[in-house]
Amino acid sequence: MICKHCLYLILFFWCGNIFAQNNQILYDFNQLPQTLLLNPGAEVNYNKHFGVPFLSNIFVQAGATNKNITYNNIYEDDTSDMLRNIYDQNLSSDDYFVINQQLEIINAGFRLKNEAYYLSFGIQQKMDGFSLYPEDLTNLFYKGDDQNEDGKPEYDNTFDFNKISSVGELMGVFHIGISKKINNKLTLGARFKLLSGSLSIDFTNTRGEYDLSKSTFVNLHNFNNMNFSIRTSGLINPQGDNIFDGASQALKGLFFLNGNIGVGMDFGLTYHASDEFIITASLLDLDYINYSNKVVNYEVKNDFVLPDDAYFDPIEGSEFSYWNDKLDPYYEAQLLPIDTIQTSYFTTHAPKFNASAKYQIIRSSNEKYNSVYRNSRYVTPVNRVLSTEFGLQTYMAFRPDKLVWAVTPFVSTDINRYLTAKFTYTYNKFSAKNIGLGISTHYKNFNFYVTADNLLDLPKWKDSNYQSVQLGMNFMFY
Repeated sequence: MICKHCLYLILFFWCGNIFAQNNQILYDFNQLPQTLLLNPGAEVNYNKHFGVPFLSNIFVQAGATNKNITYNNIYEDDTSDMLRNIYDQNLSSDDYFVINQQLEIINAGFRLKNEAYYLSFGIQQKMDGFSLYPEDLTNLFYKGDDQNEDGKPEYDNTFDFNKISSVGELMGVFHIGISKKINNKLTLGARFKLLSGSLSIDFTNTRGEYDLSKSTFVNLHNFNNMNFSIRTSGLINPQGDNIFDGASQALKGLFFLNGNIGVGMDFGLTYHASDEFIITASLLDLDYINYSNKVVNYEVKNDFVLPDDAYFDPIEGSEFSYWNDKLDPYYEAQLLPIDTIQTSYFTTHAPKFNASAKYQIIRSSNEKYNSVYRNSRYVTPVNRVLSTEFGLQTYMAFRPDKLVWAVTPFVSTDINRYLTAKFTYTYNKFSAKNIGLGISTHYKNFNFYVTADNLLDLPKWKDSNYQSVQLGMNFMFY
């Protein structure tokens, strides 16, 4: 049973897995408190804020780099064979999947007595992850040793397991950050995070090869250079059976009741090279988390050979049944050197780097307002400032097996004192025509914002390989 579940864990996870989110619309959207989570050194032009609980930030992002991975291609026709539908889209090992979700439970902040400092804090629920497409493994799963389907096995055809890399987590994040306006040119910020891991699955840095050879009497299934591990917390027991109890178990894990605890740091800055030219940067998710609750790890560290009269030849449409019947006897005969280990493990998150350079055009309205720095030595504007910004953003996530990147030209403008809009065009592996829009509205102290990515495909989202939507409500006091 264990060997079967090891294989199924891998195959199921990459098709719907859950670290590589890019939030290019919200980044540098300084009218919103949530931008402090993407750049702790962002400039703050309000005295205090608090988000509407559970409604201050709702974020969902899902995508695949292959344009054929859409809802209509994968789910609509036959939801019972989602894995096969994905396999039929001709993906490669360079393709990857992301799905990220965030729910802000609490978000608040206020300016300290020394008005150069702004303190912010909150609680988030996050589901994050990243998975490469395991091309060789899925080819072996669906076609076995007869890749060209001519009824004959191909001997010495090597299948590489080195690019099986997936991580996924459900966790709670308790954070507190502070930014300081050093002078009229420079603002620095940092954020400290306590992490509570609810659920985790991790298989990264794998190594191994498979090929078929023939001796005098039997076929030899050779597994060489093996260094393979699957690490889980809160999902399965040592026998490979599901132990996840649903929402109540996941909820407890978000608030340190499962014993999976970690810490993290974010850093950021804003620098005015001149009155008009502004540079920002942030380094996020320098995180560490230790998993010790209901941990089950499967490891294969030794090379092995499986003698067999037959070669691997799964039956189309019955692949899962075939591998179930094929692998269980190997395991029962102790020919598969799978070790089950129940010791704690730690994970580090993929560091993310954001940066922007922008040119700002200042406009002034006739309406006067109270300055943020009422009693400070900093320059105090007399009229309410409206601005238009033109710029370029970059994003990178440093995965162990993949550098995920994006480049975003943008325009952000205060249409009037009630309404701000940000327009983006993002080029990345998901799309070459990704146009995004963010709208932030202010009425008195109430703020509502909404952002959407890949707008050209939004009306036909079931035929789109990537979408991202975000919205929230805050109260902000100037």
